[in-house]
Amino acid sequence: MSPCRSLPLAADCFTSRLHLHAYVDGELDTDIPGSALREVILGHIAHCPRCERLEQQLRALRQRLHAHGVRVADLPEERATPEFRERMARLLAG
Repeated sequence: MSPCRSLPLAADCFTSRLHLHAYVDGELDTDIPGSALREVILGHIAHCPRCERLEQQLRALRQRLHAHGVRVADLPEERATPEFRERMARLLAG
């Protein structure tokens, strides 16, 4: 059974994971006390070992990239070539 045993916590896992990358990247306005999103993410991470571990892994990844001189903000958003996207579209279409 997952560490999140109740339906509200399971819903919070989904919500937290949906926004976790942006949270770790500092892209969310989570510094506003009382922010609903801030409360969901921070409160959930404090009580869910799996989501806490994911947050730690994301932070460690950012630190490793930074140590190699890579800034996450400088990475291209889309790396797939047009050929790759076309091939994937054909595969998904069946």
